[in-house]
Amino acid sequence: MLTFSHDPEAGTIYVYFTELEAGQVEASLEYPAHLLLDSHGAIVGCQVALDDELTLANLELALAGDYQRLDMASGQLSIMLDHEVYVQRVALEATAMLDLDANDTVLGLELALPAELRTPARLARLQPHMVALDSTEADRGDGPVVFTQPTEQEEDEAEAPDVAVEAPSVPPPTLRSGFVALVGKPNVGKSTLLNALLGQKVSIVSPRPQTTRVPTRGILSRPDVQIVFVDTPGIHQPSHALGRLMVDLAELSLPNADVIGFMVDLSQPPSELDRQIAQQVQRARGHRLLILNKVDIKPRGGHNYLEAYHALGPWDEELAISARRRLGLTALLDAIVTRLPIGPALYPDERITDQSEQQIAAEFVREKVLFHTQHEVPHAVAVGVDEWEEREPATFIRMTITVERDGQKAIIIGAHGSMLKKIGSAARFEIERMLGRKIYLELWVKVRPNWRDDPAALGWLGYQAKHWR
Repeated sequence: MLTFSHDPEAGTIYVYFTELEAGQVEASLEYPAHLLLDSHGAIVGCQVALDDELTLANLELALAGDYQRLDMASGQLSIMLDHEVYVQRVALEATAMLDLDANDTVLGLELALPAELRTPARLARLQPHMVALDSTEADRGDGPVVFTQPTEQEEDEAEAPDVAVEAPSVPPPTLRSGFVALVGKPNVGKSTLLNALLGQKVSIVSPRPQTTRVPTRGILSRPDVQIVFVDTPGIHQPSHALGRLMVDLAELSLPNADVIGFMVDLSQPPSELDRQIAQQVQRARGHRLLILNKVDIKPRGGHNYLEAYHALGPWDEELAISARRRLGLTALLDAIVTRLPIGPALYPDERITDQSEQQIAAEFVREKVLFHTQHEVPHAVAVGVDEWEEREPATFIRMTITVERDGQKAIIIGAHGSMLKKIGSAARFEIERMLGRKIYLELWVKVRPNWRDDPAALGWLGYQAKHWR
């Protein structure tokens, strides 16, 4: 069977391969995904890029119907409505969530739709296959409930995907301002949280760890407060000069922060790296918040790791959130604002990031490389802007993608340039949305052996500590 449910408030489509029973969902996995659109722009299916963590046995239900196709070479699982043909693939910014039972069998998946794909016209082809959300919501399982289930009022106040948290209608007489460092190990959702808090994308995200390489400042300005969030690289055990720089920059953000948000993945038990980072946070002077992310993902085996994270040190406050679903963000902001000092604004109100348009555009290209290429490529990729010129009718942009080996270059270019075209097309969409105008994007791929351990190359590519202190 193939059925769908739509949650208009969360902007989420749920795809089911079986009829769910109460408590059946035991775990979730995240994978990059695309929506498949027909000639009228209506959604007729999706594609999920799987890896070798899932076997054919795990996909038994997903592969049981006539609506699926699994490409064994690429790992692409395609789910299509019967007798429909797609003509366009649209990459989703948020990863797809695959729901698994106790035997690790995939029961269904969740897709977070961008705002422009939530209209009735876009969902028209799915309507005959829709079931009421109420009939499955209790069975779906949104992960462990850490404090209390959100009330209807709290759910109504959940932040919309493309709208920043609104300011109070009457500003207080004093302004608070300060720096908030978001720290944690790689891939716990720091960049996703920053984008959600600001209501727009300033930091790239991907399922690959160590996506963020240099601190990105995101600025939230309201009449009562200006918060400068610092999205730091994930702290890890470095194996090259670039990795050491990333860790150094992350650790440098701690002493100057007024508030430190130590972010962890509540669906996983604390690791030794979590404990080491917690010790560093405890030595810092700023207020310490424990941010328990991914509360919407149920840990495998039904374990609850709240106490284990609580024991990592004394915390001023512990907050459970879902950065991906934008749950708990109002409480998090309230906890931050009350701990910031009274002081003047640090940036003009119209500023939302300290990154230039050129820097963000280059990061968008790198994000698409991370999204579309294999595991051996992402960490060896850097992107630089070679030319940026305002022309008519479009801005001309030329960038170079730098890799370390010829094999990586071949993967990024693809057969007859197909992969490079795919990367360029996806990046062009993001850049045009940011700039609000058409661009012409020209991409080149060059090999610079071992650039991550070459001080001269790191400086040339913009990875120097003096640029980011």
